[in-house]
Amino acid sequence: MHYGSRSAVAISMLVVAVLAACGEDGREQPPSPQGELVHSEQPLLTLVECLVGSAAINYSPPLKNVEQDVTVVSTTVYSNCISLLGGAVTSGTNTIRSFRPGFSCMDLLSIGSSTSVITWNTGETSTLIQTRVSSQINGNLAVLTNVGTVESGKFEGATVTRTTTYLATDLAACDSPEGLSRLSGLATLSLTGLL
Repeated sequence: MHYGSRSAVAISMLVVAVLAACGEDGREQPPSPQGELVHSEQPLLTLVECLVGSAAINYSPPLKNVEQDVTVVSTTVYSNCISLLGGAVTSGTNTIRSFRPGFSCMDLLSIGSSTSVITWNTGETSTLIQTRVSSQINGNLAVLTNVGTVESGKFEGATVTRTTTYLATDLAACDSPEGLSRLSGLATLSLTGLL
């Protein structure tokens, strides 16, 4: 009796599963094309690509290998930008001013997050939230890569990738009595997303 009721339950569950996979006439239905589209991944499009940019960071007082309170002013100018949505966006400027307590040269290549605003040549702005995902020393170059999203403004929701390249030899100033007062280098910016 115990095994018979288990078998009845199993058969009932099998019947329900078969009916769910079949139409009203009992024949198996082909998968819905719409259902397949829902599960397919849409490729991300490059909304804006800025392959030419210049970055400069000023530290006051100059950075050293010991911690101190430092004011950081960073300005990156992107030019020759190509926009998928037309030629409206051709350049942008990203300026960040922050106060960093207990900051030292040791923090230059560390992982960290930041919020900044890009002002495009159109007068529109994009607020970015980014995290540094890698810092590499390649020969005499220091390459920093930041990835994040456009939190608000133009291109809201897009994924942002920013790469900045500095001369690693400039970091040697951290060991000097004067310290490191400025870093400058090249920058690229890419925004990807769905239209």
